[in-house]
Amino acid sequence: MISYGLVCVCLTVRLVIILECQEYRAQTVTRTGIIPLISRPVPVYQDGFDCVGSTVDVITGGTEADEGEFPHQALLGWPASAVLSRRLDDEFEFLCGGTLVSDRFVLTAGHCTYDSERGYPVIVRLGEHNLDNDLDHQIDFDIREIVKHPSYRANSAYHDIALIELKRAVRFSRYIRPACLWTSNSLNYTMAIATGYGQLGFMESRSRKLTKVTLKFFTGKQCGKMFPSSRKMRNGVIGEQLCAGSSDGRDTCQGDSGGPLQVKIEERGCMYHVVGITSRGNDACGLGQALAIYTKVSSYVNWIERVVWNADEWIWY
Repeated sequence: MISYGLVCVCLTVRLVIILECQEYRAQTVTRTGIIPLISRPVPVYQDGFDCVGSTVDVITGGTEADEGEFPHQALLGWPASAVLSRRLDDEFEFLCGGTLVSDRFVLTAGHCTYDSERGYPVIVRLGEHNLDNDLDHQIDFDIREIVKHPSYRANSAYHDIALIELKRAVRFSRYIRPACLWTSNSLNYTMAIATGYGQLGFMESRSRKLTKVTLKFFTGKQCGKMFPSSRKMRNGVIGEQLCAGSSDGRDTCQGDSGGPLQVKIEERGCMYHVVGITSRGNDACGLGQALAIYTKVSSYVNWIERVVWNADEWIWY
């Protein structure tokens, strides 16, 4: 509130990310009016959600996602080679995941933007569900630019976040739609959902279908025991990172990097809020007490807004 003598000017501030999220949600809602059969009726409105796939609680434990259940899921693709590719007929090899956050940008991990053997990713795939089925709703997009966070370093696990700009705009559908981003520094959830096409377990092959797993949040102190100070984490687990996993082997694994860790605010709604980016885990993923490190999205909201929407931190109105 700003006061000029007797005149009071009340200003409200909103993050651009929040306004964009509201717009994305509105595209999934259909409102139906019901008029009660009484004198002087007042219409009652009921929201319906135009979702594809499951809208019920996710099953605890790794399982195949429904087609269209996570329409923001992205895949980063490199040209396949006969030596490195799993299948000779694969045109691309998908080594990392990502999250569609606007009609032009995909959010991913910084370390996913370059591979020492293959170089830079060349395409982003959206709408994929089954890599063995060419009749999915998948669309490939060429990459215009890769923007790594200015504090990211390849020899460090910190600030492991990047944005990929697509060469053409994405047309949203029931199978391809952005996710919302979690903006609050506090997180009032004990569980979250990780998705990806990574290995199904230690020394196992990568999944050809999108898989989901429910994970529990752990404190930095608990996680620090699994990830002590090391060459890539000289300060241990820091405030810009989240730790999630399980005590019974449920985990993210190689190939899931860059993909979303997300929560669902509305039980029957379509929209997910991404709280983390799959960043780093143990080499023996999925064994015993399985924990992994995720880049905390809310710590980078201002940077994301500047890159994606060319926006200042706040909108005043």
